[in-house]
Amino acid sequence: MRGLILLSCLLLTFSLSAQAADVRLATLEYPPYSSELLPERGSIVELTTRAFAETGNSVQIDFLPWARALAELRKGNYDGVLLLWPEEIVNEQLIASRPLLYSELGFFIRRDTPVAFTELSQLAGRTVGVARGYGYPKHILNAGIVSEEAADDLTNLRKLAAGRFDLVLLEQQVGLHLLSREPALQKSLAWQGQTLARIPLFVGFAPPKPGQPDWAGVYAQGLSALFANGEYLRILQKHSQAIP
Repeated sequence: MRGLILLSCLLLTFSLSAQAADVRLATLEYPPYSSELLPERGSIVELTTRAFAETGNSVQIDFLPWARALAELRKGNYDGVLLLWPEEIVNEQLIASRPLLYSELGFFIRRDTPVAFTELSQLAGRTVGVARGYGYPKHILNAGIVSEEAADDLTNLRKLAAGRFDLVLLEQQVGLHLLSREPALQKSLAWQGQTLARIPLFVGFAPPKPGQPDWAGVYAQGLSALFANGEYLRILQKHSQAIP
């Protein structure tokens, strides 16, 4: 009897380990690049899944609030995170992938309250919604604006519509996609029109410990394979057709 129980435990352990993903990554709701509500969970999630598949590896990608994703990475519970800006790569001391694409950062405003400026210093004293844990460019945060944090970008847009602050600092395509999900917000809010920074997006990996795989290197191999066979651009083009 004890032998049967031991055999059952061994088989269960083998089954669970066989199902476990090779790589564990964390990300956030950041549509159209990553979202649990999108086909294939967004363009960069699909790209990352396919890149690891090219090297024969499976990947588990969990969606978390951004500040928690970074905290779990620091605890060693994940091998890496996506999507990251350069400031975040430096702050977290991660190994960056090649830039996956470039995003445009700027302000969203209320349609009934236009905002015009030629220098950021002209916005000194304005309240600006930002997301907790994001690595925003310092030249924007240090321009005299009064930043107020929320857990995520959608919360900030809702607060902007309610008149809680003057502007929201947000990536253009992410903001437009979030507005497209909520018609009431789309009627009252808009992209201000000026790009403050063009920022590359990365996957960042924790430096490997002795005996662990170099997942950054493995990912680079997978991306190179997708470039070579044309799948990289096909994936991005497929998802861009759904971007509002």
